Amino acid sequence: MSQKRKHNSVTGQTGQSHGKKWMRFLTRGARRYLIIWIWMGILILAALTIVHYARAGRLSPPLQAQVDILPDRRAKAGTLSETEGRRLEEGEFWVVLNQIPTVEEGDRMCNIEYENPESNHYSARVSLYLKSMGELLGGTSRVDPGNYVENIELKKKLAVGEYPVTARVELFEKKEPAGGLSLDITLHVAESAGGGEE
Repeated sequence: MSQKRKHNSVTGQTGQSHGKKWMRFLTRGARRYLIIWIWMGILILAALTIVHYARAGRLSPPLQAQVDILPDRRAKAGTLSETEGRRLEEGEFWVVLNQIPTVEEGDRMCNIEYENPESNHYSARVSLYLKSMGELLGGTSRVDPGNYVENIELKKKLAVGEYPVTARVELFEKKEPAGGLSLDITLHVAESAGGGEE
C-alpha cells in the first residue's frame, strides 16, 4: 500500500510539474502575444472603421472635425505657382486658389489647385459649399505651409454648368482654430471631351 501511495505521489508531482511548465509557457509567452495580437486587431478594426466613416462623411461633427485637421494625404511639398519672395506679417494669410475650378461631366475630380505658401504662418483647410443650398461639395484636410493640393474629389457629380461656390478657408495654428475667411468662386462643370460635340 505504501508503494501505491509513493507511486501516486510521484505521478502527482510529475503531473503538477509538467502543468506548471505549461502554465509558465502560456503565461510568459503565448498569453502575452495573444493579448498583444487581440489589442492590435481591435485597434486596426477601430482605425479602419473611422477611416471608412470619415470617407463616407458619416462621422459625428466633432469627430469629423478632428479627422479633417489631420494632414491631407494628397498634399505635396512644393509650389504650383510663383510665390517666392513675398513676406507676410504675423496675422496675415495669403490664399492661392484656382478661381474657376473645373470638373468634367460625369466625374467628381475637381482641380482646386490650393496652395498654402511657405511664407504663411498658419495651416489651413479649404471647403467648397454650393451658394444656392449651402451644401458641402468637398474640400481638403489640413494643408501645412509649403504644401499644395492639386485635386479634390467632390461628394457628388454635378450637371454641366456654372455653379456659384463659397470657398471657406479655415486656419489652424498647431491644430488649434486660428480664424478663417471665405471667397466667392465659380465651379465650372464642363462637357466631357467625347460627349456632345460635333
